[in-house]
Amino acid sequence: MEQLDDQGGIDALIACAGGLGAGTALETTDDAWAAALRANLDTAFVGARACLPGLIKRNGSIVCVGSISSLAAASAMCGYTTAKHALLGLVKSLARDYGPSGVRVNAVCPGWVRTPMADEEMQPLMQCYGCSLDDAYQRVCADVPLRRAASAEEIASVCAFLASPAAAIITGAVLVADGGSSIVDVPTLVFDRL
Repeated sequence: MEQLDDQGGIDALIACAGGLGAGTALETTDDAWAAALRANLDTAFVGARACLPGLIKRNGSIVCVGSISSLAAASAMCGYTTAKHALLGLVKSLARDYGPSGVRVNAVCPGWVRTPMADEEMQPLMQCYGCSLDDAYQRVCADVPLRRAASAEEIASVCAFLASPAAAIITGAVLVADGGSSIVDVPTLVFDRL
């Protein structure tokens, strides 16, 4: 942190780390549980705590990258879903505690994002259906209103907005950037296929 201060300080922290946490509660070992919390929650907390003194000096901003799994539960993702839900609690706690010091804290919750990690998650679909990577993304995004996954650059732009002066009045907010997947009324999808 001293090096950052020597370079003029820090204006924003974008806490974007994640992964790990697959399995139901009965399938999740203590080590896997701890790893999911470490990767998806502890990294944001430790980063925020380290940066807060500098952010307070500069009226800075923290943006934590959650997931649509911060808002709903995916099947057999107990550790990941729990950690991503807790991340929103961290965002709200930090926003409440450090807002009076001029620090804004918000979350971005993306849906599918085309990344190498997401590409790996598509492998079972590709094997099951004998389809290409693009076809696998089309399958998982078929019921997403925008019918596609986000690019990493699109999510970075949302983070940049929340960290910018254009969002100076926004704190404690959760901005969902999922192409509309979280607004879909899943039980009615069967009627879309009639």
